[in-house]
Amino acid sequence: MLGSFIHIFVRMVWHIRSVFLAIVALIIAGAVVIAGVEKIPIGEAVYFAFITGLTIGYGDIVATTTFGRIMSVLLGFVGILFTGLVIAVAVHAVREAWTETQKPD
Repeated sequence: MLGSFIHIFVRMVWHIRSVFLAIVALIIAGAVVIAGVEKIPIGEAVYFAFITGLTIGYGDIVATTTFGRIMSVLLGFVGILFTGLVIAVAVHAVREAWTETQKPD
């Protein structure tokens, strides 16, 4: 069943790859804005944007300006969409894999 799940999961991700890429693009665009507003190197801004977007939030880099904080909240919302999408695809893949294993031979 695990092999079937992985196959279905990857196939579903491939079908909605444009949505995944759009979300990643939004996070990277947010990083560019954060880098400019907060005056931090782009590498640190990308790290900050993904850690914030994935709702991990280590706290080692923080937004200090009002606009930077607003962008952080928006990145968090985008991250929630990303997490929800991954979970939805995983649930669909589990359901499909389970259905395949329950078919009579």
